[in-house]
Amino acid sequence: MGLRGDSKKLTTFAAKLRALPVTMAAAVASEAAPAMTGLTQGAYSSAQTVYGDARPRGVDGQPLTLHKTGATEAGLRFINVGTIVRCVLPNKYQRYLIRYGILPNGGMPAAWRAKLDTIVHAQKGPAL
Repeated sequence: MGLRGDSKKLTTFAAKLRALPVTMAAAVASEAAPAMTGLTQGAYSSAQTVYGDARPRGVDGQPLTLHKTGATEAGLRFINVGTIVRCVLPNKYQRYLIRYGILPNGGMPAAWRAKLDTIVHAQKGPAL
């Protein structure tokens, strides 16, 4: 069972990222976006939440596949705009699927933190 992070960790991460030099923050953001996309799509295709837990069951008690057309999985991606990393939700209904753990909804997943720390360390910055 995955460990959920404290919701303040995302805010703390953003504040620490803002404290880095702009060039380093932009480099971290450009590497973090595809890494976070890969982690998110990997969790989605393995029927897990981004925290590593099993995906919640539907109202009928059956496991949810969330894979009718593949548009949701294909649309789960992160982009960087300068020093900001943001998620792109191209479908109207994707925001309602966040409750099923396709994206973080309360704290940064441990795997994401480890990956981001690796990226920052590779840029010769302090651990976030």
